[in-house]
Amino acid sequence: MTQPCEQSLGAADSDLGEVDDLLRAVVADGFTVYLCGGQREPEAIVATYTWPDHVDFVVIKDRHDVAAARARCTPDWDVFAPERVIWSYHGHARWALRAILDLHHPEHPDAPDDDHAAPAALRVPGEFLRSVSVRTPRPGLVARRAMRLRPA
Repeated sequence: MTQPCEQSLGAADSDLGEVDDLLRAVVADGFTVYLCGGQREPEAIVATYTWPDHVDFVVIKDRHDVAAARARCTPDWDVFAPERVIWSYHGHARWALRAILDLHHPEHPDAPDDDHAAPAALRVPGEFLRSVSVRTPRPGLVARRAMRLRPA
């Protein structure tokens, strides 16, 4: 049975509302946000949270093409072209954003730790990097993720 366009559109609107809520949760968790390709209508959005030895990050190209990952902090780590990660997820925004929000603290015994090649979905094309705006977290938010996910 098919749905009328209005009902389908309503479902899409609901989906976008949930994705917006999850994006707000990422920002509220203390992530730094990079708007790539223009501040008003970015081609990609990258959000990062830096731990002492790791970085959690999300690359959003559209709501069906979102990659989330954790990498080890290294001197040559590139937020727009990571080469190695220890955890990654690629899929719809709803699931990728939930996955990064629920990822264990790096010191948790169940935290991922197996190094592997970063999937291509984590790379931001060079043409999107001609204009990048950075939004740092408000004071007090940076510690929120660490406190929320601290190991028991």
